[in-house]
Amino acid sequence: APLGPPLSSDILSPRNDPHFTTWHYNVARSGKKRAGGKSLKNMTEEERVHFYEQQLLAEEEARKKKEELLTQFLKDKLAKEEKATAFNLLKLQNQWRVIMREAKAAELCRDIEVLAQTFERVVDRKDAIISSLSQDLSEAEEQYQLAFRSHLSNIDKMVEYQKTRMESLHKEYNEELNGVKEEYSSEREKMLKSHKFECDDLQDIMFAMEQEFNEIKTEALHDFQSQKDEIKNKNIEEKHALRMQLEGAVEELWRQFQDALKQYNSTTEDRKKHFEELQAKDTRSAQEIETQMRKLQKIQESINQLKGKMASNAKDCEERNKLLKEEKEAILVHFSQLKGQMNRFREVQRVKLTELTKMSNKCIRELKKKHEKGQAILKLAEMCRKLETKKKKVPTATLR
Repeated sequence: APLGPPLSSDILSPRNDPHFTTWHYNVARSGKKRAGGKSLKNMTEEERVHFYEQQLLAEEEARKKKEELLTQFLKDKLAKEEKATAFNLLKLQNQWRVIMREAKAAELCRDIEVLAQTFERVVDRKDAIISSLSQDLSEAEEQYQLAFRSHLSNIDKMVEYQKTRMESLHKEYNEELNGVKEEYSSEREKMLKSHKFECDDLQDIMFAMEQEFNEIKTEALHDFQSQKDEIKNKNIEEKHALRMQLEGAVEELWRQFQDALKQYNSTTEDRKKHFEELQAKDTRSAQEIETQMRKLQKIQESINQLKGKMASNAKDCEERNKLLKEEKEAILVHFSQLKGQMNRFREVQRVKLTELTKMSNKCIRELKKKHEKGQAILKLAEMCRKLETKKKKVPTATLR
């Protein structure tokens, strides 16, 4: 069915329209009632079309509201169903857990009964084994005591033999150690005497060097003082000559200035004032020149002093470096000699230590051989004991 009436200009009446349905007719009847009883026959074509459109829009809005209400209702119903399903599922799980716990408890009780019976049988069997083993253990303890006493006697004999051996080795070691100590003490005394003699020589050399340095220092101070006085006198003479020259120039300028001043005073009064200003400026310039000359003189004196100090310090440092190089060479020669003596002493001690190590290793090998031989004897005794009867068993010790 069409959603609305056809928009055609050939429609004369709703009943003559082939697309006019019962729904359109009901809409038209309701429209007639709402319009206050106005019939469609009395309406124009445009009013009728407008009327149908309004009715369709109103119906569409009502349908949409109904669909929204239905959708909201279904959503609420679905949420309630989900909550009920979850709750029922939890109840089913809880009941199933209770059933499973009861079944598991019954099963565990049956297992515990079976295990208790099995445990009792095992305990009885273990008690029988323990009784037989305790009897065997008492017999083995008696045999062990006999074997242990024989083993202790053998150990005592071996300890006595080893003790005598160690005493002889210790005695030989002490004799060699005393010889080495005596040799070391004699060499040490010789080295100390030579070191003391060399220290005395070095002290004499240092004393002579200090006296020579003091003489050189006094001579350098005397030369420095004489040079200082000469430079001072020369600077005073140059200053006096420069002052005389400047005074003559200033007097000449003053004379010219007086002539110009008289001429200026005669010409104009305004220029006089300007001249006085220039005169004051000239006075300030003269003072500034004098101060600059004093500064130059002080700077020149400091430069000369520094030059003298640099020359004297360079000379002193050169001589001092030369002496230090000579002393360094002598010390290096002495150090090389002492190092050679120490290396020779270390070589001798290393040889002695090597011999001592060889001897100790030889003793250790001998002891290992004896230990291995004793173990072989004990193993053979154990094998023989297994082949003997119970009455003819010979007690032996088991080496662990």
